[in-house]
Amino acid sequence: MMTMAELEVPVRKWVPEWLGMASIFLIILPVTMLNGSYTGSMLEVSNTLGTNTEDITMGYYAASAGMAIAYPIIPKILGAFSTKSLLLTDMIFQFFLSWICARSQNADILIVCSFIIGFLKGILMLWFIRRAQKIFSPKNVRSEFYSYFYPLVYGGGQLSMIITAELPYYYNWKHMYYFMMLLILLAILIVIVCFRHNRPIKKIPIKELHIREMLLISAGLLMLMYVINYGKVLDWMSSPRICLYIMLAPMLIAFFIWLQYHSRSPYVSLAPLFQPKAIIGYFYMMLVMFFSTSTSLLTNYMTGILKIDSTHTYSLYIYLLPGYALGAFICFWWFRWQRWRFRFLIAGGMTCFVLFFTILYFGISPDSTYEMLYFPIFLRGLGMLMLIIAFALFAVEDLNPKFLLSNAFFLIIFRSVLSPIMATSFYNNLLYHLQQKYMYSLSEHFTMTDPLAVSKYTDALNRYQAQGHGYAEAVQMATSGLYSTLQQQSLLLALKEILGYLLVISLVIAIISRFIPFHKTISVTFAKTGDDMV
Repeated sequence: MMTMAELEVPVRKWVPEWLGMASIFLIILPVTMLNGSYTGSMLEVSNTLGTNTEDITMGYYAASAGMAIAYPIIPKILGAFSTKSLLLTDMIFQFFLSWICARSQNADILIVCSFIIGFLKGILMLWFIRRAQKIFSPKNVRSEFYSYFYPLVYGGGQLSMIITAELPYYYNWKHMYYFMMLLILLAILIVIVCFRHNRPIKKIPIKELHIREMLLISAGLLMLMYVINYGKVLDWMSSPRICLYIMLAPMLIAFFIWLQYHSRSPYVSLAPLFQPKAIIGYFYMMLVMFFSTSTSLLTNYMTGILKIDSTHTYSLYIYLLPGYALGAFICFWWFRWQRWRFRFLIAGGMTCFVLFFTILYFGISPDSTYEMLYFPIFLRGLGMLMLIIAFALFAVEDLNPKFLLSNAFFLIIFRSVLSPIMATSFYNNLLYHLQQKYMYSLSEHFTMTDPLAVSKYTDALNRYQAQGHGYAEAVQMATSGLYSTLQQQSLLLALKEILGYLLVISLVIAIISRFIPFHKTISVTFAKTGDDMV
């Protein structure tokens, strides 16, 4: 067992080793759980505030964007403050920002606070990673650490999603923030009681913080996210703000890239973008997140067809956890033994997604059961973790250690921000248009000249009249019932069409991945502990 001195954790002399070890994980607990603090109660928050679910989605991904923006400068911040001062300042700010979110009735404030919380979260995350790497992999083997770290982070996010779905259902949407505040407060008390100051505060030159570059990429990235997220709601080019952001976002991002390319001391080095393995890694991880985000289709199926409440909908995703654990276990031994080629691991991970889409495509129907979804969700978690760990390792195999922070920046941007928000927008837009298409097609044939329509209408009308409703009221209720049936049928047909496309695409990629001559990955060690981990 590693000692606190070896982990560079400045605890007080009276603190036993086991308590010091526990404090490290208790401090990071609210950070990992903040991942799901918005999406788990999306409907409840949006209904209470009178906003769109897109506002909550924007807040969630704004937190990931904030973490990406913070990452390149975190080592400077970690070196400038004592551990105790840094942790306390960071968590106190998170506490008050969470309180603002709980008390605010404005969606814009939620989004801004989420971005800042993500920025603060990145600082704590890297602090934790530098200690956790020594705990999970004393020999500095990157694949071993990834096999412990990723299930911890993604598992924490899923548990948070479940908890924050339960709290609004039984109490109020604000309770999810109060719950997070309680966890943060516990972590603050632990730091105050158990930690000591280990170094004086050191000033950081303003130029080393790259304020201009951070503002540029923050503005450009948030504008791009706004366009992708709100395009359908605001009817794309009909919105002056969308038109403005479409012009400004590429200009700001292009100017940022130009500055980094010509700077002797850039905020973010562009070198990873010219590294073939890094590019392949980013591409596959974006693809994985695109497939993984398809669970939003499953949420539509459960709420729109099976009529399952939000609590049970998000509780289903607990079956991702054993998938995460098995995926991490497979990667752990795969890279330790080094007996099989890398492409077999990738093909296996993609095959999990093929089976996931196959079961959903052939399995979903108005008569399907909730329990039928357990296994495909497990497969989704298994495939996701296998591919995330594999390509996180693959992307840095040949990368110069001095570019690790830049790799982390691009990795978060592509994997945790752009890919999921683009996928969410794509699925929502495609589902909307397909549902409208099938609604129009079904309504054309579903007329009173259709014997089936007449039969359903007559049965419903007689049933409502038998229940004591007047004729006019019964007619209205029977008509509404037919309309609801058409809606469900059109939704089901739209879901099946999208799932069919995803099945074909994932199958093709799985087959192609089997024959791609990936270089056989080796046990990659850390050059500078954890600086590229996200």
